[in-house]
Amino acid sequence: MRNKGFTLIELLVVIAIIAILAGMVVSGAQQARKRGAVTKTKAQMASMETSISMYETDMGTYPGSDNKTLVAAITKDPGDIDWSGPYMPIKKDELNESGEYVDAWGNAFVYINPGKNNTSFYDLYSKGPNGIGDGEDKDDIRNW
Repeated sequence: MRNKGFTLIELLVVIAIIAILAGMVVSGAQQARKRGAVTKTKAQMASMETSISMYETDMGTYPGSDNKTLVAAITKDPGDIDWSGPYMPIKKDELNESGEYVDAWGNAFVYINPGKNNTSFYDLYSKGPNGIGDGEDKDDIRNW
């Protein structure tokens, strides 16, 4: 009488198939997470651009250059009668320790006024997932 069961080869084939399927699932999840971070950062930039535009409409000028100055301009009342903000709600967990607004990767957005690329208004960009660059890197997300 023969024992019924699986051979070592059959078990190895099943384990290999499971490993391949698991690898495909993990890879797809990582790609979705990357796309989600890019989409979130683009949405954050669109919100910032809208709030900057509303600020400029009320105050007649764009906020001063740099991230902290921008955050203060769109969220804190300077005591000016023309200011109708806050123009954008920013949660504490969306700011780094320095008080700068950060993207999906935790890197501070770069805001330059007047812009080098948008000379009639401002440059706004994220340094992307690698956190380095000047707005010209392949992974940077920018408004020009």
